[in-house]
Amino acid sequence: MTYLEEYQKSCLRIVEISFDVPTFCHQKKEEVMYVRLRLRLRFSAYEFIDDHGNRAQSVRKPFIDQRLSIRFRFKALFNMRYNHKRQIDPSGSRLQEILRSDRPPSPRNRHKKTPLIGEDTRIAVNLTLKKLLETPDQKELEFPSSYTAEERFYIHKLAWELGLKSKSTNRFLTVYKREGSTIVQADDVIKLQKASRQSIYNLLEAYPLNYKECQDLLPLIERKRALNTDVSVNTNTKAMGRLNSSVPQIPQLKTNFDVLNYRKALPIFSFREDILEALNNNQVIIIAGETGSGKTTQVPQFILEQCEQRQQPCRIICTQPRRLSAVSVAERVAFERDEKIGQTFGYQVRLESRVAPKTLLTYCTNGVLLRTLMSGDSALSTVTHVIVDEVHERDRFCDFLLIALKDALHKHKSLKLILMSATLDVNIFVKYFNKCAVINVLGRSYDVDTYYLEDILKMTGYMTKEMLAKRKEFMNKKDQHKILESWTQYKPQQSGSNTMNERCVLSAPILVQQNKVVPEKVKLEPWLAEEMDKIISDAWLHGGEDNFAQLLYFILSENVSVDYQHSITFVTPLMVAAGKGCINTTEQLLNLGANLNLRAANEWTALDWAKNMNQTECAELIEAYMKTYDCAVHNETKVHAKDVSLSEEDKFLLDVYQHTFNDDKINYNLLLQLILHIHLKMPPGSLLVFLPGYDDIVTMREKINNEEKEMNKALRYNLYVLHSNMQTCDQKKVFKPSPVGTRKIILATNIAETSITIDDVVYVIDSGKVKEKSFDALLGVCVLKSNWISQACAKQRKGRAGRCRKGICYRLFSTVRYNNMEAYQTPEILRSPLQELCLYTKHLAPGNTPIAEFLDRALEPPSNAITRNAVQLLKTIDALDPWEDLTELGSHLLDLPIEPRLGKMLLYAVVLKCLDPVLTIVCSLAYKDPFVLPLEPSQKRAATAARKRFATNTYSDHMAVLRAFQGWQNARASGKERTFCEQNFISAAVMEMVVGMRTQLLGQLRASGFVRARGPGDIRDLNSNSENWAVIKAALTAGLYPNLIRVDREHSQLRTQKEVKVLFHPSSTLKDYPKSPRMTSSQTYATNVEVLPCDWLLYEEMNRTGRFCHVKMVTLVNSLTIALFCGPARLSVDVIYEAESVPESESDSEVDENNEGTIFKLDDWVVFKLDPETVRFFLHLRQKWNALFLRRMKTPNRAMSQHDEKVVSTLVSVITNEEQVCGLQQPSGIGQRPRPLIVDYYPANVKTIL
Repeated sequence: MTYLEEYQKSCLRIVEISFDVPTFCHQKKEEVMYVRLRLRLRFSAYEFIDDHGNRAQSVRKPFIDQRLSIRFRFKALFNMRYNHKRQIDPSGSRLQEILRSDRPPSPRNRHKKTPLIGEDTRIAVNLTLKKLLETPDQKELEFPSSYTAEERFYIHKLAWELGLKSKSTNRFLTVYKREGSTIVQADDVIKLQKASRQSIYNLLEAYPLNYKECQDLLPLIERKRALNTDVSVNTNTKAMGRLNSSVPQIPQLKTNFDVLNYRKALPIFSFREDILEALNNNQVIIIAGETGSGKTTQVPQFILEQCEQRQQPCRIICTQPRRLSAVSVAERVAFERDEKIGQTFGYQVRLESRVAPKTLLTYCTNGVLLRTLMSGDSALSTVTHVIVDEVHERDRFCDFLLIALKDALHKHKSLKLILMSATLDVNIFVKYFNKCAVINVLGRSYDVDTYYLEDILKMTGYMTKEMLAKRKEFMNKKDQHKILESWTQYKPQQSGSNTMNERCVLSAPILVQQNKVVPEKVKLEPWLAEEMDKIISDAWLHGGEDNFAQLLYFILSENVSVDYQHSITFVTPLMVAAGKGCINTTEQLLNLGANLNLRAANEWTALDWAKNMNQTECAELIEAYMKTYDCAVHNETKVHAKDVSLSEEDKFLLDVYQHTFNDDKINYNLLLQLILHIHLKMPPGSLLVFLPGYDDIVTMREKINNEEKEMNKALRYNLYVLHSNMQTCDQKKVFKPSPVGTRKIILATNIAETSITIDDVVYVIDSGKVKEKSFDALLGVCVLKSNWISQACAKQRKGRAGRCRKGICYRLFSTVRYNNMEAYQTPEILRSPLQELCLYTKHLAPGNTPIAEFLDRALEPPSNAITRNAVQLLKTIDALDPWEDLTELGSHLLDLPIEPRLGKMLLYAVVLKCLDPVLTIVCSLAYKDPFVLPLEPSQKRAATAARKRFATNTYSDHMAVLRAFQGWQNARASGKERTFCEQNFISAAVMEMVVGMRTQLLGQLRASGFVRARGPGDIRDLNSNSENWAVIKAALTAGLYPNLIRVDREHSQLRTQKEVKVLFHPSSTLKDYPKSPRMTSSQTYATNVEVLPCDWLLYEEMNRTGRFCHVKMVTLVNSLTIALFCGPARLSVDVIYEAESVPESESDSEVDENNEGTIFKLDDWVVFKLDPETVRFFLHLRQKWNALFLRRMKTPNRAMSQHDEKVVSTLVSVITNEEQVCGLQQPSGIGQRPRPLIVDYYPANVKTIL
């Protein structure tokens, strides 16, 4: 047999062995396929080399593996086992060992503590993975082998937390986006009860499905342009929550002389003439004024004063990102002009309108102005100036508003636009608006000193046991570079005429001693590691055949890795051989699979050693190997953080700290030490601490209170908490000055960044973190996590200090981290779903303009994936037709100031006559959760129990919200509101907002014709079915589709369309906790799933927190409700087909399948099986309902006919029957009418926006 034939045979034998390895038989299918595929590729380009080193014929196939270190390893395996007549291990155990090397962390390992690595590497990896997520076309990313094991583990863990997958072979690591099926194997079966079939039969006997209904429900094949035109005409006449259109007037201003001197002392006042002159000469100006400069209150007054002086009429609109800012600023300006709010100066936000016909300056939110612009081109015809404040926040309405305003500037030449912010990326706005004046305004004269993490560590003397140990370890390694420097400068004495190349030729017997190839990483015994260090040192310092022979002996015979690195210098045998010019040894080590990407302590690779030591032949040999096997030293792939000049002491201290603590988290102990340092050693002054979220605030609150004795050694202190979801009087008390001898300490989220200003703050601690939601278009989930803030946000936080005197800002992140932060916050339009804005586009964009094309004109356009996802969802819920034109439903959704899915839920409730309960639920979902977060951790269990009491065993979080609102109203009527809220952890403020939103939405429904004043279709009639929980859930189902969860009974898991496994959020009433300490979380989860009486659930929101996906606001529904109310109204003919019989041998399911019946396929994921008797009844009922709903959308003013009433009553009867069969409870009292709310503190002239 020739060498080549023997080689090919050996390859085949190995492949056969690998297929028979028992270890892989129990793996998932795709993993087995992966192993087989990689083996086939690995053997595609190896060459046979005989005993004399001569090359035989090459064996090459079309596919070449890029995993180079693996190729070398197997090549060495062939050379040493077959050239010397050694048989391969028939059990294949060595092959298993090699294939298992450096795999991604198992699920169990993923729970391990995040490895601690250098900050620059963390920054680089985060940036790289973020770029992968933001690039739709890029599916995977490969990291080089130069990363250490700890760094690779960090990448694996981070990728998993971001919803990515990773795989690792030897040192090469690949991260890729998730793909896979979440379809439950067994189709859900629908069986109608006899009573239900009889009800449907009676309906069809009296009112059979007619030709017009069938035609209306056929899929659209031709664009209906007329509809879009009609919708535009109609919506212009409807109340849409917009600003009034009063005419401009000449201002007649008053002056409050008590605050005049205060106004003149503001930094902005000295720029008054510059601002007015720029405004007179430009249509657009930008004012970049630092925090506290007074721009928000003073710039509009400058304009009014000039118009009064020149006797010019004006009308100004000033937008704010938050309603709190709009209200408070308007009240402040009215006070400075000695007027009552609602006269010359007013505000208009979602629920309050303090304006009059003579109002000349109106503060409003971005959303209010956006809705005003949707009413048509005439909306700005009576406006002279538009001021957009805090544009740096870049919320989605702000960016969308700028698109519309840019178009409006061309149509209204006299309109002036002013953009204002404390931290502004001026260039991007100047470029967007083409030639606009820029005015930079300095802030107050008080300086703010800044200290970074490296300064804080020295200042507080913070040092843990782990840091002490790591410092000692690092001190021991400081000599590495000195040793390497001495090595590279050492020149041994040459004896005789033999060159090093000649003295490094090894004899064949050493190679004969190998009987296996060792894994990449093997922990050596201390004596062996010490011996290897000595041999590597001697081989470099003295050379000689014996030292290199010993190196190869240990590698081949003593289980030492070919990539063993000297414990001090990190030099490998390959580096020594290349640096000393040993050609044969270098080639042998390459054949053994030596890694070319490893680096010594001086960052030199083996190629660097050869080149820097002038070993030309070895350098050429290594380069030849690199070219032959497409190998390259991956310098370019390892991204580095921006370099920052730090002292050696600071670098060393940061390195020690960051290798003992992961500063992607909050170090509460260091933060406490810093607070103690400020409180005990610094002069009086309030302290503001920025933290990312509620849990962080509560943790720090407890830690500070636990140190009360130590804290009170100096000043007394008052501790305040600021968080948007917490009901607390702190939000008012925090503005009051502290008593003498008392320090105010405020723990806050980013709500204190721009929305409010606390004048007596002197010290600011910035954690550098913020909790943000971002939308993952790939998975369709919202990701909630703590992210690093931008430099602009850091500047804003710094500006909170020094309001009354010189301030200090302590940043709990390093200078390196700060310099690598994003300059500005990622715009919300780039990280959130855009369904609402896409609907707005249909009114703001010119005719026939695609939504994506209009959004591409944004300051920073959203990715095509996010826009495509939003448009597709609007098509899925029937708000847009296939040509992106508004449907009848879409035109009504546009009128409602809530998200489209909530609007659809509300309109279904109107037609199903269960309006009041659904209206309450919709308002709660549109605003915020009425249940507050308890301040004490011990109260969390009580808060969860309160939610469950309200849910009353209905398997519904929506029921809990509804019951809580009804209970609050009853308690308020009986004067027990405060007690009720405290006992049940409910926010009265949220409930009052829900009442106001109910009023607003009900008014909009009246204006649209859905709610009549009296008779059929009045509020009483539209609540005929409000006591029926099954009907209410039907309306919820229609609105929340496609947010569905399927119960996988076979695997005891909850699945969504894009997630294989989801968990209930801890706040959900459906989440159970372990019944005993012995129950694991997995057992509890499985039990939680198994007890669910139905196979489908709805969810309001899915968040990815770390590696888990949690669903919030969940409700259980039966299969028939899903089949009737989900999916498009117009179904294609191919959604119904006969089930195909699948041979038992070809089925992967362990569940016996009955393949007889008819398949009803709503979409690619929602599939039902129906028996032949059920199909006709079900389909006709669904068609009758959808035909009725379309009629109501086309003519909302028309009363329902007897035919329509019969359809609704039949539908109610059917879904009620099916609900009872599932054993679900029918709660009582849920349809009670809400009591009218009298808000004592609202002024008489407050109006709701209709």
